[in-house]
Amino acid sequence: MDKQGTVIKSVGGVFTVSYGEDEKCVCYSPKKFRFNSNDVIIGDKVLFLPLKNGKGVISQVLPRKNRLSRPEVANVDVCFIVVAAEPQADLYLTDKVLINCFQEGIEPVIVVNKSDLSNTVFDEVRSNYGDIADIISTSAMDGGSVGQIRKYLQGKTACFAGQSAVGKTSLVNALLSETVGLVGGLSAKTGRGRHTTRHAVLLKIDGGFIADTCGFSLCELHGIRSDELRLYLDDFVRLSVGCRYTSCTHTAEPDCAVKRAAAAGTLNKDRYDRYLQEYAELAEFEKNRY
Repeated sequence: MDKQGTVIKSVGGVFTVSYGEDEKCVCYSPKKFRFNSNDVIIGDKVLFLPLKNGKGVISQVLPRKNRLSRPEVANVDVCFIVVAAEPQADLYLTDKVLINCFQEGIEPVIVVNKSDLSNTVFDEVRSNYGDIADIISTSAMDGGSVGQIRKYLQGKTACFAGQSAVGKTSLVNALLSETVGLVGGLSAKTGRGRHTTRHAVLLKIDGGFIADTCGFSLCELHGIRSDELRLYLDDFVRLSVGCRYTSCTHTAEPDCAVKRAAAAGTLNKDRYDRYLQEYAELAEFEKNRY
C-alpha cells in the first residue's frame, strides 16, 4: 500500500523520503519521472511503495504549488536570499532570485549575513529592495540575530539561496544548534566561494522544513516575457500608475513614471539599470528563440 511523504534528499537518482512521525525511506523512481517535467526534486510530495529493508519505489509525484529553479526546490513557502560583505554581493543574481520568488508565489526575505564584518551591504540592500521585501541583518556568530529568521519558519518549508560562502550552512547550523554540514570560506586565489554543500537537503525545524542548498552564481528567468517583467516588481507596479501608457515597459516609452523616479532617486538607480539589463536579456532570448 502506498504511503505519502516528502522528498528531503536527492543524490544520483536516489531519494530519501520523510514520512510519518520521523520515519525515512530510501526510494528509487521510474525513468518516466526522471526525464520530463515530473522529475523528482527535494520538497516534492510523493506517493511511494515501501519494500524491504527501508527501501521503496516512488509511484507518483503529487501536484506542486511552486518550483524554484535556483535553488531547485519544490513547494516552498519562504526563500531566504543570503548576501554578505564577503564575497561581494551580486545584486543582479539577487534580482533574478527575487523575481523567481514573485513568479512562484514564494515569500522572499533578504538576509544580509556576516554583519560583524560590515554594515555597508545592509544599507545597499535596503536602498535596493526595502520597498519590496523584508530585510534582516545577521551573523552566524550571534545567535540573537539568527533568531530573527525563526519567525518566518513556523510550520513552513523554507530554503536558503545565494552565492557560495555567504554563510548559508552556518546559518542553518546556528538555527539547528548542531553541525549539519561543512562550513566553507572564500578561495584565496579567486575571492569567490568554495562549494561545501554538495547536495540540497531538507531538515526538520519548528514543525516544517528548512533547505540548505548549494551555492550558485547564475540564475536564469524562465517563463517570463520581457513585457511582463515589470509586473513582478511591486514598486514598479505602484509607480506605473503615473506612466502615460498602461502597457509601459519602463524602457523606451516617453513620460514614464518609473524612469522619472530612477532619475529623481526615489527609485534606486542601480536597480533600475539592472532591470534594463534583465529586460534586454529576455528580449534577446525572444528574438532568437525561433
